[in-house]
Amino acid sequence: MIFPPIDRFGADPRIRLALVLGTATGALVVNLFGLLAGITVVIPHLLYIPIILASFYYPRRGVPFAAWIAVIYILMVISIRSGIPADLVSAFARCVVFVVIAAVVSYLSLRVEEEEMQIRHAKEEWERTFDAVPDLIALIDLNHRILRINRGMAEKLRIKPDEAVGLHCYEAVHCTNNPPDFCPHSRLILDGNEHTSEVHEDHLGGDFLVTVSPLRDLQGNLTGSVHVARDITARQRAEKALRESEEKFRTLMENLNVGVYRNTADDRGRFLLANTAQAHMLGYGSVEELLGVPVIDLYPNPEERKKFLTDLHSCGVLKDRVIQLKKKDGTPIWVSVNARPKYNESGGIEWIDGVIEDNTERRALQQEMENHNKELVRFNEALAQANKKLNILSSITRHDILNKITALLAYLELSAELTKDPSLLEYFHKELATIQAIERQIDFTGYYQDIGVRAPEWQDLSSTIRRAAAQLPLGAVSLTVQFDGISIFADPLIEKVFYNLVENAIRHGEHVTSITFTAKETRDGLTIIYEDNGVGIPKENKEKIFIRGFGKHTGLGLFLIREILSITGIIIAETGEFGKGARFEIHVPADRYRWSVPSTDVQ
Repeated sequence: MIFPPIDRFGADPRIRLALVLGTATGALVVNLFGLLAGITVVIPHLLYIPIILASFYYPRRGVPFAAWIAVIYILMVISIRSGIPADLVSAFARCVVFVVIAAVVSYLSLRVEEEEMQIRHAKEEWERTFDAVPDLIALIDLNHRILRINRGMAEKLRIKPDEAVGLHCYEAVHCTNNPPDFCPHSRLILDGNEHTSEVHEDHLGGDFLVTVSPLRDLQGNLTGSVHVARDITARQRAEKALRESEEKFRTLMENLNVGVYRNTADDRGRFLLANTAQAHMLGYGSVEELLGVPVIDLYPNPEERKKFLTDLHSCGVLKDRVIQLKKKDGTPIWVSVNARPKYNESGGIEWIDGVIEDNTERRALQQEMENHNKELVRFNEALAQANKKLNILSSITRHDILNKITALLAYLELSAELTKDPSLLEYFHKELATIQAIERQIDFTGYYQDIGVRAPEWQDLSSTIRRAAAQLPLGAVSLTVQFDGISIFADPLIEKVFYNLVENAIRHGEHVTSITFTAKETRDGLTIIYEDNGVGIPKENKEKIFIRGFGKHTGLGLFLIREILSITGIIIAETGEFGKGARFEIHVPADRYRWSVPSTDVQ
């Protein structure tokens, strides 16, 4: 305050009250004796002391207190000096001065009180702000001693703020005996200017951006500095991560064997970036050289560029768009482009990002494959014609041979009737058996001649089974196909497979009344299961039944089944239990079957 001694005494309310009342009592008593002694000029000035003290300590009660003192004083004057008009006028005038002085001092005291409150609030606000700032703040003198630190700094140093006062900053922060070489405060002491440094400090646990600003007194003399250290550890990790990401991006861009580019969407087009593969693909020695070439100059036909942009506008993205470009030397090149636009706030295309792949060789290979396929089709057609002619010739030849065999059998039977010689008859029987075997071989060629003649094709499994069974006299035998919507890739003679399975059941099953077809998917394909309730196949014959010539009949049926299925890699095996019926499992590789309805329909 303005009066430090008075302020110091007034710190205690009891002393303050005693001081006011004591001086007031003393001044009044002295004035009483003065009036009695006839002294009226100097002694009344003592009353200013309690009035000023009361107005100072109790500004809102100063005027009433002064009025109270004035009343007591005027009563004393009237009582003792009533006969002297000059003393009465002087006393009344003095009382007015008492009140005026009290009013002035009270006003000034209130102003001082308000200013002190504002200063106190400002100080408290500054201290709260000082401690609330997340940055680490320290005030340091010219001897590197800490004057004050905020709460953030104290927490980093793991001490209380007042414990840091007086410590050397390099001892508290860096745990060294001298300032480090990079110390910005040392540089500020030398030139008096603000300095900023990035500092890594293990003791504080991270990276910091340190700014030191000069502190000066009222005369402008340097007294120290304000240290502000901002923790940039997360930012450093993010710039590092960004650098690593950018490096990975550049590495990826440069290591890709396809072109990556970004260009503008105007008619001419300007490359914003590209990788080395893109530049080399188009015959340019470097990315920098390519970046200087307008995109339109890469098109043999500029109208294709306009169509590309139009389609990109309408579709929003282009995938596997095949276009023709030209290299630096004018050589045409076919490329496949995937492009996606980046739109700006107004809805226009800001730039286009794309990936471009050279498929010139692939296109040439495709063209060559198409030519080969056409040749293959012509070859297959010629082969089919040749097979057809061979089958016709084979059929005619087989028919003629069978006619000759029939005539030969008749002559042998007639010859046998002309003799009774046992030796000759034995030879006749052997010759007859040989000719009949030849007849069966010729018949077999009739079965076998159509296998593999036509190319395999996708065939609906359920309808093929039902169509094959419809050709047989099932009678009381029930046929159940417990699946639908499965197609298999097999020889067109696949129908004969199911025909022979059902025929064998009717012919050899003895008491078959039920035939069932089911299917199940496995990890490596599809298994078609045939089951009947006949006598079944003995264990020792499960593999023999697929050998040509084995069995009660001709043995050709199951042999042909295995041959027909094997053309497309399909395998068949008998897995039934003898006495409980036959069971055949037909395994179809995964790439040789497909569904036209959900597979949950399989039972």
